[in-house]
Amino acid sequence: MKTTAIVAALGMGSAAVAEANFGLQATVEDDSTITLDLVRTSESGILAIYDYSKGEFGDLIGTASLDAGVNTDVKVSLDPNGAQDVAAVIYEGELTTPSEASNWIELEVSEDS
Repeated sequence: MKTTAIVAALGMGSAAVAEANFGLQATVEDDSTITLDLVRTSESGILAIYDYSKGEFGDLIGTASLDAGVNTDVKVSLDPNGAQDVAAVIYEGELTTPSEASNWIELEVSEDS
């Protein structure tokens, strides 16, 4: 079984960074669930995880609901995937496209042998 760890968090989304952002991300449980330590939003919305292995937004592989304010230990169940890099994207309101997101970060995933 593939186990994973976040190696780096890179990238920023649109100008709404001050209102929607991520806290320090430190763990990934396995290749079927990601837990984000802290996600802040000014309104309720959706956290989406995309395959980002090719340096661009690929398949949507998981989502979780967000409440307005501080969300801690946000668990996102992932569809089966082989992603080596993923992007966590905050949508305030409805799920749209990553270019319309409030903020995002890239999470590099590595195999633990």
